[in-house]
Amino acid sequence: MAQSGDTGAVTYAGIAIILLVAIGALALFRFNLFNVKDMLAEADNEKRTGLPRRPADNSAGGGGNVPVEAGWDSTMPDAARYQVKHERPLPEKLTYTHHVGNYSVDIELRLVPQGWFIMGENDGVRSNMPKRWVWLDDYYISAMEFTNEQFYAFILADGYRDSTNWTQEGYEYITRSVGVRGSQYVGWKPLDNTMRLWALASPRDQVTLEVLDSDKILGKPDSKVLVLPVNGSWTSYLTHDRMARTVSLKYRDTWAFVNGADLDTYPDHDLKREGLLRVTDRQGRIDLSDLSAAQAYEIIAFADGDNEPPTFGDLKRSAAPFMRGPKMPAVGVSWFEADACCRFFNGMLPTEAQWEKAGRGVDGRMFPWGGELKMELKPDTKRYTSPYANLNRWRVMETGSIPEGASVYGVQDLVGNVSEWCRDVYIEIPVWSERNPYNAGGAKDRRSERGASTHDDDEQTAKLHNRRSSDPYTRGVETRGFRIAFDADTALKLTGWK
Repeated sequence: MAQSGDTGAVTYAGIAIILLVAIGALALFRFNLFNVKDMLAEADNEKRTGLPRRPADNSAGGGGNVPVEAGWDSTMPDAARYQVKHERPLPEKLTYTHHVGNYSVDIELRLVPQGWFIMGENDGVRSNMPKRWVWLDDYYISAMEFTNEQFYAFILADGYRDSTNWTQEGYEYITRSVGVRGSQYVGWKPLDNTMRLWALASPRDQVTLEVLDSDKILGKPDSKVLVLPVNGSWTSYLTHDRMARTVSLKYRDTWAFVNGADLDTYPDHDLKREGLLRVTDRQGRIDLSDLSAAQAYEIIAFADGDNEPPTFGDLKRSAAPFMRGPKMPAVGVSWFEADACCRFFNGMLPTEAQWEKAGRGVDGRMFPWGGELKMELKPDTKRYTSPYANLNRWRVMETGSIPEGASVYGVQDLVGNVSEWCRDVYIEIPVWSERNPYNAGGAKDRRSERGASTHDDDEQTAKLHNRRSSDPYTRGVETRGFRIAFDADTALKLTGWK
């Protein structure tokens, strides 16, 4: 019996020891007494950024107004490592004027001076971390999101057909797969399945019709074109059959097939005087700006000559006319189109780092105007929105409509209105270089997208360090646009600054 009691005591003692060890381990894990998690996180940050980790400066005043965090040194590194001295200060503002024939546009640029800035944030979102110091050389960025009137210059210069503006993948995509030359609001749009008839919508609500030759490359001059308002009075004396590709006119009580030449000599009606018959110019084009924006039209073009069967198309002008405004942001374009447009203007899409610094400045602010989003209820819309940004209004506005939201460099609309393409390939956890970081990646990979849009109301999405991405092939998103950036030397040369 005595032996049995001793054995029980030993067993109970062993169990007690095991429980004590378990409780101790749990305490270490729960309260991180040895900072194991912090050391692992710091080691992971160092591996991902490629930057050396310096001890955090906990001395009084050493970090200024920037809070000291694990793995983050709030002391700005020495600028002498990368700084380039200029004979005289670079201008804070520049205006780049670009001409395409008689058409010209201005792009207002703002200087973001060389130096260190705080990129990223230790907010628990893997793609946004770590918070780090990054150096950017001098660059200029457009004060506003790229507008319809600026994008229109790229279209007028036949930028969609000039392969020098495009990456190889982008040019193949836009010519073979999409077959468009503009956004859904401005630019050339095909009116028929054969791609022989095109309409050009301008930011100032002008419309131009283009008739292409059989090779679909050049415009066809001197082509007869019928422009017929749907359900117009012409239906009493003119009819057509799209399947058979025929046109018939009624003379007295008799209907007869006609060709292009017959349209000039129809005895009962002067089709030209009535505005129904037009003729293309030397470029194969016709100005149709006189047409009603509220009316749909049928287009019948004798593109292969008066004696050949005509080509049929449909023209509508009334879709979201306010989005075509000159100062409205150019939206609905793929990354490839935005990239090609910037190349046409001798610039580039901003990198993620350039985009972020243009808003955050050097003090690591969350929003261009400061540290708070400040959402307020608007009685007229019953929505909470910011007085500094076009957030949660669900309607895209003209660029620069809320100047109170500009950054310290004078860059507007970085939060709200439309989100913006960036140059980088999106990598969730990239290795950021210390100077001028840029993620190249593959030609078909997802691309970075920065900034909130008018459809957003979430504070996290609106923060300048927040990262997200989209497929570079995606078109038709009316709340996504872009802006342009230039290295300092290029900007000074293009603007003639001396």
